[in-house]
Amino acid sequence: MNEASAFGLREPDLRKHPSILAVPFFALLALQACFQSTTPSGPKPIITEGALADVSYAPAKRLVGRYCSDCHARNGNHENHADAWGHTLRLDSHEEWVKAGNRLLERLDAAVASVQDPPVNVMPQAAFLLQPTQAERDTLLEWIRRGSPNTLTGE
Repeated sequence: MNEASAFGLREPDLRKHPSILAVPFFALLALQACFQSTTPSGPKPIITEGALADVSYAPAKRLVGRYCSDCHARNGNHENHADAWGHTLRLDSHEEWVKAGNRLLERLDAAVASVQDPPVNVMPQAAFLLQPTQAERDTLLEWIRRGSPNTLTGE
């Protein structure tokens, strides 16, 4: 006598009840749904283009696109986009970049950021997935200090 029959249980006859096979399948689907976000508030892809659309200096356009577009370009996806682009700083064009010159130095150079009163956070924010290397940061800072000329060489 097996354990199931000791309790008066019988093995299901799959020929009579084929839908019983669907139960484990739907249970797995339900379990999978618990671990996947299907809500609109789930993570969105990081936008890495759109900023400085009219800039000729490719290194700046690429770096600002990669590290700033998600918050500061028109089509950014970051959760802070509405505030960053809508109220703080837009970086869609060269004109906007040049207007922001000193503010950019304050946010991109850690030494300058730390002596502001009150001190400001270095951008991109530490929680942002993509972070520039020091060499990339220096490329932007040097371009800003040269006046951000809109030329192929950035000179």
